[in-house]
Amino acid sequence: MIQTRRSWQWWARFETWLEGLAGWPAPRLFGGFLAWFMGWSVFVGVLMHNLIPISAADEADLATIASRLMPVVGTLFALLTAFVITNQWNRSRDAEQTVGEEADASVRLALATTSPHVHGADLRRLQVDYLRSVLDDEWATLRHEAVGSDVTATHLRHLQRAVRSAAVGPDVLSSVSSDLLASSEGVAVARRDRLNLAGHGLPAPLFLLAFLSGVVVCLNSIAIAAQFHSWVALIIVALVVVVALDLALVVAISDPFRGSISVVPTPITAVIGDFRTGQFGPVAEPGEQ
Repeated sequence: MIQTRRSWQWWARFETWLEGLAGWPAPRLFGGFLAWFMGWSVFVGVLMHNLIPISAADEADLATIASRLMPVVGTLFALLTAFVITNQWNRSRDAEQTVGEEADASVRLALATTSPHVHGADLRRLQVDYLRSVLDDEWATLRHEAVGSDVTATHLRHLQRAVRSAAVGPDVLSSVSSDLLASSEGVAVARRDRLNLAGHGLPAPLFLLAFLSGVVVCLNSIAIAAQFHSWVALIIVALVVVVALDLALVVAISDPFRGSISVVPTPITAVIGDFRTGQFGPVAEPGEQ
């Protein structure tokens, strides 16, 4: 039981390390992977050719075995990385679309507040408070597992209550009431989807398997080059570079809200700018009734 706990602790540290790795800037991340793969590949190549006594016949046998294994390990690495990249990229696209949907719902709600017999200035002030809280209080939490902000949730509740009160006004048309309620619900649903997509990065077992397959591909390539001339090293170097950059890309897009390749809140910022310039009408000042 003690050994099992230690194993889980080491695994938890690995997952924590992987999450932190995803937050590295692109030059550091890609450069780090490239330097690490190049370093140990050169070390293994020098070790095999100069320090370990291997006869020419043994080198030929080793290269033959490695060449037969290369299609298998190469295909495994390609399939794993292609699956991971496609899956994570789709998550990033979904997150980007969700942020856009939240901004679109906010625009529809702002337009609905311009309808007759609706106290639009008060509703727009609550909208601005919510959107600013998304950027100032909640966006930074999207990089962690404990996503969401209580302050932002409170602003959203105040906005929804005010919208429901305005929608049941005696002089408000039924079509306007429907627009108010539907757009307010759209904001809440988009926020929920955004939080669901955040804080869940690359599965550690999947990355570990892809990483190990990349290491095996590089080792196989070094073994195949054992019986050829030194110019083959250029091809091996190119393969090692591709493997390193491929794995670095997997980490770079592992979380839609973390790292150098991540979703940015540009649509929400644009909506706040429209409120500031008066595109949807005046906004009530805090405390103004």
